[in-house]
Amino acid sequence: MAFFLGIDAGGTKTECLIGDEERVLASSLAGTVKIKKIGHDAAGQALELAIKAACSHAKVAPAQLSRTCIGLAGSSIPEVSDWAYSVLRQLVSGDVSVVNDTLIAHRAAFSGGAGLLVIAGTGSNVLGINDKQDTARAGGWGPIISDEGSGFWIGRTACAHAMRARDAGRSTDLLNAIMQGWRLSSVQDVVSMANSNPPPDFASLLPEIFHCADSGDALAREILSSAANELAQLARTVIRRLWSSGQDVRVAVTGGVFANSPQICQMFANSLRAEWPGIQVNTEPVRPVLGALAMARAGTQ
Repeated sequence: MAFFLGIDAGGTKTECLIGDEERVLASSLAGTVKIKKIGHDAAGQALELAIKAACSHAKVAPAQLSRTCIGLAGSSIPEVSDWAYSVLRQLVSGDVSVVNDTLIAHRAAFSGGAGLLVIAGTGSNVLGINDKQDTARAGGWGPIISDEGSGFWIGRTACAHAMRARDAGRSTDLLNAIMQGWRLSSVQDVVSMANSNPPPDFASLLPEIFHCADSGDALAREILSSAANELAQLARTVIRRLWSSGQDVRVAVTGGVFANSPQICQMFANSLRAEWPGIQVNTEPVRPVLGALAMARAGTQ
């Protein structure tokens, strides 16, 4: 019997699935393996822990694995892909595929068929594949110049708008929420944290920002609305490149932003439907690691 390993290596967490030809046998969760965030050594340790835990639960030895597929952001960067190949070849047997995180999520959503996949987690990215198997992408160029509508983008925007509101004397709970999220005691601490180098974990502020919006804070709601519009704009960019007006387009979403904000899901879907009335938007977030496992089983990219 052959065994396969699929890995979804996100900016916040790493999820593994082990399966045979038909069944999912076990799963595991670990911290992020993003090397630019935590460094090569810590990332390697996190990946090893995730794989060992999944293998232990499945009662499958790493040497029994036939193929492994890992999806991670930045896979087109040689430093990232070379690191992933190097570490995985020390941890598992069989063939190893390193692909972009959008590919495994798209596979999970559409099983190799046509559709548009929008990721909004720590970062953001859009991948479209039409019936001719033509592909197009938008976004995902990193948190400083891109990743619109992502957790990082929302957190950074919240900090900027909270300070602007303070300057203008506008009432908002955002500044207190940011201090609570980062466990800071003063506005100056927020300024120092937000301007630190490397940048802080802006995405970690999401729970507090969502709570503000749910409590009726107008500025927090405006920021979530802007995030939804940014994500819809990325989606429209890809749709216009791959589909003609009037064509059926299926859209799926994934990532913590969509999973934790019904407001963003609804505004995102409404924005797309305003231009394409017949578009099919599934706002139930897909599970990318299922796509990684499917690609490991297939042995193709």
